[in-house]
Amino acid sequence: MTPIRIKRIVQFSAGFNPGDAISNEMLILKSYFLEIGFQGEIFSENIGKDAKGLANKFKSYRRKEGDFIIYHHSIHSAIFEFLLNISCPKALIYHNVTPSYFFEPYDLKLSHYLRKGREELKDLKGKFQLYFADSKFNRQELLDLGFSSVQVLPIIYDFGRLKKKETPAKTQSKNIIFVGRIAPNKKQDDIIKLAKVLKDYFLSDFKIHLVGYCSRELELYKEELNALIHFFGLECYVMFSDFIDDESLAEYYQQADLFLCMSEHEGFCVPLLESMYYDVPILAYDAGAVKDTLDGAGILFKEKDFPTICECILKIFSDKDFREKILETQRNRLSRFQQGNYTSIIGYAIKHFNL
Repeated sequence: MTPIRIKRIVQFSAGFNPGDAISNEMLILKSYFLEIGFQGEIFSENIGKDAKGLANKFKSYRRKEGDFIIYHHSIHSAIFEFLLNISCPKALIYHNVTPSYFFEPYDLKLSHYLRKGREELKDLKGKFQLYFADSKFNRQELLDLGFSSVQVLPIIYDFGRLKKKETPAKTQSKNIIFVGRIAPNKKQDDIIKLAKVLKDYFLSDFKIHLVGYCSRELELYKEELNALIHFFGLECYVMFSDFIDDESLAEYYQQADLFLCMSEHEGFCVPLLESMYYDVPILAYDAGAVKDTLDGAGILFKEKDFPTICECILKIFSDKDFREKILETQRNRLSRFQQGNYTSIIGYAIKHFNL
């Protein structure tokens, strides 16, 4: 491709909702581009009601000389074909596509979009000039498909949005949290099953808070979760939060004694970083990019052996030295992550074309 002078950096994604990890990254990148002298806009197919003025419908995009496009891929949308027909330099940021089989029992339309989103990956090969993935796990998926020169661009996170506030003193009851949307790949059902074992054999005074919203498409999955809670008699032990603001999220983290993740597919898992920030010990199942994100921090388990996991939970709660060692690994990991410089990688992309 003939070298060009970039004048505007335009980002596209299937959906845009403030608070979503990809949407937040797009906003951070847009601000950075403005700082270094590039105009930028965000375009999407599905825009949340709280995103007024932050993103535009993708069909309103009009190519200008000097445009550089960044496409954030996570699911199929009409944007895929739209971008392939635009002649200008492009970069892909791959955030992973959740395997469709998790959703097939609950929403056939969503599972179709996910399946198609994975199928499209092979068609993205060779159509972009630069390729990024936001974890080593995601990078490996692209390499396995034959992509080359894929750089890791860890999820860009604004820790400034996390607040630490004065909270009431912790009660004797232990608080376990999981933060993430209600979705079958997140395996909130396994957390509920573990709660039953924990209550019956290990600990009588605890609460598990499942913090995250449920989309209309996955109400059936949430109904199953509620039925499971009722069947096990866990109404006083497991609670849902639904959608919450940053201030309420901070309160959940600061009251938590443990972050428990049973998810079976993660492209990155931002709540792990948030737990590190709030000094909440992490106990997580080794799936997807979780191992890469933890990078030696917290405790990772490879089998869902509920009694063994419960024993580990009790040790975290009762052994202060053990808990402190876990927290120290997390503080070290968080420090390494915060020292990472995404601007150098994006700067490389800009320099690549501004010859």
